Amino acid sequence: MSTSQPRQRRQGPLGRLVAVLTAIEIVIGSIAILAILVLVFTQAAQRHTPFEGFAWTGELGKFSMIWLSFSVIGVLITTRGHIALEVVDTLKNPMVVRVVQTLALVIVAIVGFGLAMEAWGLVSTQSIIKSPVLRLPMSLVYIPVLVGVISLTIRSLVAALDVAINGPKLSDYDELESEVAA
Repeated sequence: MSTSQPRQRRQGPLGRLVAVLTAIEIVIGSIAILAILVLVFTQAAQRHTPFEGFAWTGELGKFSMIWLSFSVIGVLITTRGHIALEVVDTLKNPMVVRVVQTLALVIVAIVGFGLAMEAWGLVSTQSIIKSPVLRLPMSLVYIPVLVGVISLTIRSLVAALDVAINGPKLSDYDELESEVAA
């Protein structure tokens, strides 16, 4: 790319807000992965004990996997950890890279909006259905999914605006190349 230096991270109140939201989502994801670890180990240990195991460990483990997947989905957009076509980032024309990155983020936002509408539909209609073991209303299971896809939608729209206004973001390859050249 033609830019010689990577852009600085966003500062100010919006940058601090994004950092706080990212930290909260990472903590939720960390708790979910820790819960999965503990629950799977508990299930494995129960197989080698003479007493009957806890049936709820498998169900809660499955729910934790769903919560983990959707709780950090917005963070992936902000940190560029999502699936991306970084081959486009290596093009020499920054305007083409800007258009492609903006378009990709807008498409992600549109898909995120559709997912949010579906998640809202599940939250609002599935309260009568209970999980088999814990008897947890399924609408509660879908709340973290809804929050995650809302985060995805908002973060991708903000990132699309950022790229459209400030130019394309550098790929990891370009950032490494510019650090080596400096």
